[in-house]
Amino acid sequence: MSYLGCRKRNPASLLLFNNKTEIMKRYSIKEIANVPTEWPAVIYKDQIAVFDAHFADGKSSQGLFAIDAFAIGYTTHGYAIYEFNNEVYRVERGDLFILAPTHTCRIIECGDDYRLRCLLFDPNGNNLSVHLNYLVKSERWIQTYFNPIIRLNTQEAQIMKECTDRIIEQIIRPDSPNKVALIRLAITWHHVELDNMMQEQQNVATDNEKPLTRKQNLARQLYHLIVNNYRKEHQVAFYAEQMFLTPQYLNQIATSVFGKTLSSIISNLLYSTARAMILASEMSIQEIANELCFPDQASFSKFIKKNAGVSPNALRKKNSHQEDYLKLLKR
Repeated sequence: MSYLGCRKRNPASLLLFNNKTEIMKRYSIKEIANVPTEWPAVIYKDQIAVFDAHFADGKSSQGLFAIDAFAIGYTTHGYAIYEFNNEVYRVERGDLFILAPTHTCRIIECGDDYRLRCLLFDPNGNNLSVHLNYLVKSERWIQTYFNPIIRLNTQEAQIMKECTDRIIEQIIRPDSPNKVALIRLAITWHHVELDNMMQEQQNVATDNEKPLTRKQNLARQLYHLIVNNYRKEHQVAFYAEQMFLTPQYLNQIATSVFGKTLSSIISNLLYSTARAMILASEMSIQEIANELCFPDQASFSKFIKKNAGVSPNALRKKNSHQEDYLKLLKR
């Protein structure tokens, strides 16, 4: 991991993909995909996107931004200096970053020939992808929240290029009954290859690696606790009791490190899981409510309506691809 001692600069209002003067901006996958670029983004159902960006002028973008998606960015040419959650990193050809929706970002500087290929995955779109199994539940992928940069050698970088090319090919191919399955397969292939490289590197450490702060250590413990318990424990008080901390202090840690309150993190994970179960399973709404430990179906329906804008049954009926998902599960 490379931590750069770059001096702080005066804040500016320029934001990536946006010329408006705003202090902070969150972008959806759709908004990013619709930005005119030299190579238009490849997008599927506003849930998965791949885009290639060329930063020709090398100018820095001082404003903070965030993306409502999991993002995996590959540096294909040149270099850039980023700020992710107040830490500064330099990326060069062959380096990649893995970001969660709770990461804040800033481009400090980039070379004239900096090129980036980025994959975006909707955290609520796991009916098309198995990515949440890696990006949320796996130990290696959780660690990337605090260490988002991974160095690939030439061979590894070539393998990941082929994997991302395969995702693009499946997204742009003509519609067919098996298109969703093929996209899932391409994404799974990508994640398994990357996970294998991360596993091979996980025991590699350097003497000058920056140690985690107390707050970061507590945040890591909290994240593991949430991932293992959010289906059955929905209240902040449970996590505070497990960590022997006050709910107020635990929320301060979550807000400071993850950018969201603890209750928001739990709610987001619950909704992502519930939405996937509604769209990609044959379980009844009552069975899903029981599986996620809601006191009754009425409270579960209220939770879904608050997040989706419609009832669970309406959400299931509204999804025109429900039959495709059910077919996939039966294979």
